[in-house]
Amino acid sequence: MAALEMLGYATAHWHYTRNVFRYTAKGIEVRFDKFTNHDAFGDTPIARIYPELDGRFANSKFILTVRDIAQWDKSFREMFGDGVAGKFSSRLHMDLYGTDGYDRDKCVSAFRRHNEQVLRYFEGRDQDLLVMNIPSGDGWEKLCQFLNKPVISVAFPVQYTKKERMEERMLRQRLRRVLREPQKIPGKVLVKVKQIFER
Repeated sequence: MAALEMLGYATAHWHYTRNVFRYTAKGIEVRFDKFTNHDAFGDTPIARIYPELDGRFANSKFILTVRDIAQWDKSFREMFGDGVAGKFSSRLHMDLYGTDGYDRDKCVSAFRRHNEQVLRYFEGRDQDLLVMNIPSGDGWEKLCQFLNKPVISVAFPVQYTKKERMEERMLRQRLRRVLREPQKIPGKVLVKVKQIFER
């Protein structure tokens, strides 16, 4: 998403996209009005509803990011090995992976299945789908060509490393403990919060 921001797009990630649809007794209800406030949307909720978005928004473009499955599995395990927090996240992970914790077989199968389904869905529509393997070197040239943008001459951003994920998780845990008494939040914690919201 950082790359899209550098190209001038207003982007929305998890903290916004987790509210773009909800589960109801009848299935999924997409809140299409949520898609008028930004140019680009990412993270797991979008992966769940890309056909609905494609049907609603003509001429929209989709980017499927892929990576080596062992790398993905390691990252997923580090992120969700202890499970997910919240009713929506649990339902979404059950929907996509068949588990709201970490089960290697289920998660790896879901990863492969999702990629295959996306490729089948967009078959013959190269102008609508870009597949990027950023860890293998895909970057500005491929992205800018797809979006009809001039290639920019800065390093392609690689964000949200394992260290950043762990720092954010620890920060969230600390905030949950101290928010009962916000006046006791250390200044350095507030700086970290500010950095997270500025991503």
